[in-house]
Amino acid sequence: MSAPARARTSTALVVAGAIALLLALVSGYAVSALLDSEEFADRAADALQSEAVAAEVGERVADELIDREPDLVAVRPVIEEAVAVTARSSAFRGVFTAAVRDLHRAIFEGDQTTVTLTLLDIGATARGALAAVAPKLAKQIPAVSDADILDLDLPPALVSVIEHRHVPWVLLGLGLVGLLLGLGLSGDRRRSLVRLGAAMAFGGIVGFVALHTGEAVFLAQLDAGAVRDSANAIWDAFLSDLGIALLLFAACGAVVAAAAASLLKPVDIAAPLQAGWARVSHVPERPLARAGRAVLMLLAGILIVARHDAFLDLFAILIGIYIAYAGAAELMRLSIGTPSKAAEGRWRGRGLVTAIVLSAAAVILAGVVFVSVGGAERVRATLADTGCNGSEELCERRLDEIVIPATHNSMSAATNPNWFFAQQEAGLTQQLNEGIRGLLIDAYYGFPTEGGAVSTDLGGIEGDKREKIEQEIGPEALAAALRIRDRIVGDADKSERGVYLCHGFCEVGALPIVPAFKEVRDFLAANPQEVLVIVIEDYVKPSDIAAAMEKSGLIDYVFMGPLEAQELPTLTELIDSGGRAVVMAENETDPAIPWYHPVYESLVQETPYSFASPAELIGEENLDESCRANRGPDNAPLFLLNHWVDTSPAPKPSNAKKVNDPTELLGRARRCMELRGRLPNLLAIDFFRQGDVVAVADQLNRSQTSPDPAEAG
Repeated sequence: MSAPARARTSTALVVAGAIALLLALVSGYAVSALLDSEEFADRAADALQSEAVAAEVGERVADELIDREPDLVAVRPVIEEAVAVTARSSAFRGVFTAAVRDLHRAIFEGDQTTVTLTLLDIGATARGALAAVAPKLAKQIPAVSDADILDLDLPPALVSVIEHRHVPWVLLGLGLVGLLLGLGLSGDRRRSLVRLGAAMAFGGIVGFVALHTGEAVFLAQLDAGAVRDSANAIWDAFLSDLGIALLLFAACGAVVAAAAASLLKPVDIAAPLQAGWARVSHVPERPLARAGRAVLMLLAGILIVARHDAFLDLFAILIGIYIAYAGAAELMRLSIGTPSKAAEGRWRGRGLVTAIVLSAAAVILAGVVFVSVGGAERVRATLADTGCNGSEELCERRLDEIVIPATHNSMSAATNPNWFFAQQEAGLTQQLNEGIRGLLIDAYYGFPTEGGAVSTDLGGIEGDKREKIEQEIGPEALAAALRIRDRIVGDADKSERGVYLCHGFCEVGALPIVPAFKEVRDFLAANPQEVLVIVIEDYVKPSDIAAAMEKSGLIDYVFMGPLEAQELPTLTELIDSGGRAVVMAENETDPAIPWYHPVYESLVQETPYSFASPAELIGEENLDESCRANRGPDNAPLFLLNHWVDTSPAPKPSNAKKVNDPTELLGRARRCMELRGRLPNLLAIDFFRQGDVVAVADQLNRSQTSPDPAEAG
């Protein structure tokens, strides 16, 4: 073998050996963290100490308990908080680690690719957590023996580790063999050691950046919020030590390179930086090269500005490794004295340059991926673009000729943080994604407080509006609520009054109106064939509703045309106008805001809405009474069917399950059609996942057109 070929082979073996050692480190870490059941359980329990993970466990446990006892949804925030606090205790850690060990055995001994994390005796745990703060509530917790809080399909990478658990030892052996062969073939072992150290240093840096790139890619696939925070905490618990190990690997490489380089010549710490800057700042003569350089500089500048934190982290690591290398080399030169002339000859071969170039390219590529992925936005859900509101047949029908599935108190969702007495299982985005096209919401003024709650500004509600609230809950209840409010929320910031979506009292649940409107705006932007009707029970000025519409961007999708009682627009006309959200107000409108229509003045008539039991709403003997006229004139073109049981303050899903049954809902809708001579254009219900209001609306749309009032009953 010729000397140049021998040098190239030696360099290739040394670099391959360094790469094999790096892979052995990574796979060995994965095996030790995953295959050891105690280590696996401890790391999972460490993740549980994160507030986000504990809160997620509280949410999953609450889901299980509410599935068994649906009426607990009214006090869901209490259950979630109690379980979340308990989840971070040493007592719960024992329950959790036992479950994780069972999960570990299922994965690594049972060869299963789909596994479930089950917490045993969770009913007793939840009751114990609530006993001190809410003893009456604790008694309502069902005596369940276990709760499944996680079902998952194992990722292919984890399955691969399970199937190839001896790979780290194989890689370690291959790496050592490669290094020994490379050093044996080398004509200059000192230079080969420099190559080895450089490959280790850059490989460790590439691995560190790749680890964080993987984290960014993984987290970018999750919606922002508690789920992403929980995933981040679990990632850190299992992989943060690996990042440190990769940096130590790179540091060891720098020391190896420094030890070998110290025998060759002193390290000029400024020279490589000066040479690098000279290369970057040099302007090529050829126009094409100059244009390419300019484009790269532009892209690099934009990425650095957009993700400067990631750039600074990477830059700091590279500079730190280089300075450590130079310092170590200088110390070793001092310890061994001045090298001989022979040791100061020119380096032969281009192996080191090749290794550095390839490693640098990998680092840059990984950094670009990290930057481009780290700032990824949440992907909006997009429905199939079929017809109008999901049907071609509806496109040429007017608003009064279609049935729209709607939710009552749409903002009152169990998934909203700290929302008591919820009336829907999930929030606005989920409702829209699952087919709801009518939103009945309430708007109030409120003040934020130090504790995070919102204090209702009932002082800002004057005249008829305040009287309406008092009529609904009674004067004594209103006075008591005002006294309790001050004790619950603490000091409110009176200078920061805002508009919130609440039901009666923002203290027990509030959504800032602008983010809520943004959710609706995002849905309409992503689904250009969908039309919505929004009815606001307003206790705020029309100008404040309009300001929230503007700030959220929802105004771009609001129907700006007139709503004439005798000539309502078709869905196609609404879609073509660009205004696919028809907005109405219960209490107050303003001629200066023509798109904000008075709902009960001439547009909508309705049924009663105060039913204390399912029998009052859907009982055969009570159907005619439940369909009688309530608000709105008899000749109003749109008909709102109020279809829920009022058990204030705590709505019950068990009631909704009965009255939302498709047979019952369809039967009442048809009876009210017959009596009122109007198609029920808005089917408004509580707990929209009980029954199937979307299917009932679809059936009515397919089988009916708006009947002639003269021919009705």
